[in-house]
Amino acid sequence: MRQLRCAVIGCGRIGCGFDDPPNDKTVKTHAGSYFTNPKTKLVALCDIDQYKLQKYGKKYNVTSLYTKSSEMFRKEHLECVSICTLVDTHLNLVKEAANHGVKGIFLEKPMSDTLQNARKIIQICKNHKIMLAIDHKRRFDPFYHSIKNFIKQKKLGNIQLVNVYYGSGISNTGSHVFDILRLFFGEVYSIRGSFSKNKSASKLDPNIDAILEFRNGITCRLQALDVRYYGMLEMDIFGTSGRLRFNLETNKIEYFKILQKNFLVYKNLMPSRIMVKRSNKSGVKLGVQNLASCLFSKKEPMCTGEDGYKSLELIIASIRSSEQGAKIRLPLISSNYKITSK
Repeated sequence: MRQLRCAVIGCGRIGCGFDDPPNDKTVKTHAGSYFTNPKTKLVALCDIDQYKLQKYGKKYNVTSLYTKSSEMFRKEHLECVSICTLVDTHLNLVKEAANHGVKGIFLEKPMSDTLQNARKIIQICKNHKIMLAIDHKRRFDPFYHSIKNFIKQKKLGNIQLVNVYYGSGISNTGSHVFDILRLFFGEVYSIRGSFSKNKSASKLDPNIDAILEFRNGITCRLQALDVRYYGMLEMDIFGTSGRLRFNLETNKIEYFKILQKNFLVYKNLMPSRIMVKRSNKSGVKLGVQNLASCLFSKKEPMCTGEDGYKSLELIIASIRSSEQGAKIRLPLISSNYKITSK
């Protein structure tokens, strides 16, 4: 089988570092995903940190190590690249990749620092026939598509309310939340945000409490916690026929349906079984697998540039709403607002 020549730019946590714990055998990084995929060959790493380059070059048996992306693109004849750097570098790196014939880009979230630059990224990839995938990793996981189908099949009845509990910043964690909410419930009509009293660890990426109204009438409340005390990423969906609660990190899920036999004024919910598809692979590994398959089959990735754009738009709308103290309707007209995220 022919292998795609692949590289990772940015050897930080998601690029390489999350696979460091010796007792965790689940591959959670871009480098590890390329290294273990039979359709891909990890041929180069790029980072400004020489220590990381040497460390992960040795780990993945990669000898082509670069501190300058321009040199790497010029020498390596890459077919696919993961961009795992800060958001304000994404556009220029996409331009470099496009100018050197790369056919696939796996871009970390948020996809850019402004909507204007996100549009440029999408257009560059279209003009150069580059397959662009955004690492909203849950999009690639069959667990979440099982939940989507469960909702679509009206197993919960009509949706009454959705609650989400998160932390660690509206750009960092919120980007994932917004994407999975769109997967489940479609497009957002409006958002009203306020800066949370439960602060984010990063002053540049605030925690925001928000109310989202979807175009289909569903309402979601987004509530932030301070992860310096403990982490939480959970969604609680209340329907007219039951309730679904799940952890977006561990994929632990609980389903409750209406108890038919009861003698109380109000009906009760009782725990019940739910069948969901599961994978033993991380979302990042599934994402690399999806992108590699799409490069051979010419199919569209499961998380596109347009999906990344919509998530970024919701991040910006929530921040602007919090600053203005007003409800913001989607889509946004202005595209110059700049975010910061690690």
